[in-house]
Amino acid sequence: MYRSPKKSAVKYNREGGQVTVRFEQTATSWTLHVADTGIGISQDDQSRIFQRFYRADNSRTKQVVSGTGLGLAIVAELVSAMKGTINVQSQRGVGSTFDVIFQRLQLDE
Repeated sequence: MYRSPKKSAVKYNREGGQVTVRFEQTATSWTLHVADTGIGISQDDQSRIFQRFYRADNSRTKQVVSGTGLGLAIVAELVSAMKGTINVQSQRGVGSTFDVIFQRLQLDE
């Protein structure tokens, strides 16, 4: 779950771009944030990137990157199976941020 968003952030980044990975913990949740300064993802593609085998059209990304389109789909299924969520916020030409969020278990004392 950590590796695929980080790998995508590096793969779809521009030369000299940055990738930031951070963890955040609150009283109720745990969140992994992976942000990049890459090419970004169009609004149309954002609704589909977690589907198996989905790849954005190369003519829209202006970048030829190999892959099967399975990485984020597998992560989304794993996160969902563990009752978590994965979200993306992105803007073309600016970059993307992926958030993987899990609710913390409240153990009775």
